[in-house]
Amino acid sequence: MHNLRKVFNLTTFRTNQLEAITGALEGRDVFVLMPTGGGKSLCFQLPAICMSGKTKGVSVVVSPLLALMKDQVDSLVNKQIDALLSNSETTGEDWQRLVKSDRKPKLWYVTPEKLRDSPKVNEIMSILHRDGQLARFIVDEAHCISTWGQDFRDAYTALGTLRDKYPSVPIMALTATANKRTVADIITQLKLKDHAFFTQSFNRTNLKYTVQRKKSNGINDIISFIESRHHGEGGVIYCNSRQTCETVAQNLRDKGLSAAHFHAGMLTQEKDQTVRDWQSGTTSIIVATIAFGMGIDKANVRFVIHRDMPKSLSGYYQETGRAGRDGKPADCLMFFSASDLSKLIHQIKKTEGATPESIQRQENAVREVYQFCENTSECRRVQILQHFDEKFTKAQCGRGCDTCEDGRETVSENVTTYAHDTLKLVQVLVTERGDKITLPQLRAILAGANTADIRSRQYDMLPQHGLCSKLPKELVELMLNRLMLLEVFENISVINRSGFHNDYLRVCWLFRTLYR
Repeated sequence: MHNLRKVFNLTTFRTNQLEAITGALEGRDVFVLMPTGGGKSLCFQLPAICMSGKTKGVSVVVSPLLALMKDQVDSLVNKQIDALLSNSETTGEDWQRLVKSDRKPKLWYVTPEKLRDSPKVNEIMSILHRDGQLARFIVDEAHCISTWGQDFRDAYTALGTLRDKYPSVPIMALTATANKRTVADIITQLKLKDHAFFTQSFNRTNLKYTVQRKKSNGINDIISFIESRHHGEGGVIYCNSRQTCETVAQNLRDKGLSAAHFHAGMLTQEKDQTVRDWQSGTTSIIVATIAFGMGIDKANVRFVIHRDMPKSLSGYYQETGRAGRDGKPADCLMFFSASDLSKLIHQIKKTEGATPESIQRQENAVREVYQFCENTSECRRVQILQHFDEKFTKAQCGRGCDTCEDGRETVSENVTTYAHDTLKLVQVLVTERGDKITLPQLRAILAGANTADIRSRQYDMLPQHGLCSKLPKELVELMLNRLMLLEVFENISVINRSGFHNDYLRVCWLFRTLYR
């Protein structure tokens, strides 16, 4: 308690922190599964400065992002805790301090790539181990070691050799993003033995989840949402491409909102300054790709917006977890479209070096998100927590999501005949006539539209023209989306001469099976 108050300026432990710290001080392997903002860092930082543990010396922290490690090291140094980050700027004096100095750093931060590839790092770890000065290994963001995890990173797999090289050195694994399958894989990969396991509810009670279908590029709805609910407050907007980040940030600035973009294509100095401005409140809104966020510590984020559909529910949970770390209410708003689904699937299929199994896992994860978006009858919170194998009921949500707030009731309607006739239409247009048809054009035909485009293509002469004119638009949209989820047909992205993407319908394997 002395170190908690004196060094970290805290008065109480959060759920499972004390138990995890005790396990570390006892020299055990420890697995910490905590939601974003749950206080994982304290679980390994406090034991590192305690003199009463079974192990002594340097705690080696493996973390995936240099920016995150730099933030943590700077914060520790400000607390008068001796910490070292090994990167391209590490000096000979720093290396000497690790092996020869009587005042070795308490925490030594390295990337998994450095641990795998640097002879110097491995030589120093061997010396520390020989001298009994290797206290423990800490694997932060441990889900990166699992192929089931949403951020799989090849260099993390090398951490599986730590147990073989240093069998007596305890390992602590920490993550905020893992279901049962991923947890089991992490334990196997790291070869944890007789480990203490600590977890808690993934339910973030102060967050409100809302999902909306994207209109056009979504920017008008984003601006309206911010101006009406969070004007002047801090927030994050996630986009799936660097160009979109820059465009959205500019759109916000054009409307007088304080915004900056952030993505991996920026210079390190630019990224660092952007984050500092946002954390200090100089900039209110940061528009970013998923390159931003892991480990970023800002308590008063009042909203997280996904302008584009994320690649997985695990990623969505982690990214929305940036909001409301101070415990006060915060909004999580996601926009989605069929085009988002098709673009993500297209990107996954084009991934260089990916195995068929990896591609299928990623596609399944994307389709799970799309199904989550489409499901307007079931509680969002129930669906999210179900992904993490946690039982939760709609009654416990307390109007904490759009479906529960609206009090929507499920209405069943059999659209089998409409779906069958729609497939006949797609067969005629795509397979027999070879037309390049878009999803909006298909909707227009089914609705019985009488536009110049429809007439010029003679789509108004087809027997399916107006097939769904008497059905609610939402029901038709749901039917078409479900056919895409079932992989009967899909959107494919084609780059035109101007460099823009056009999405056209293409039949899939199930369609060919049905109409063989």
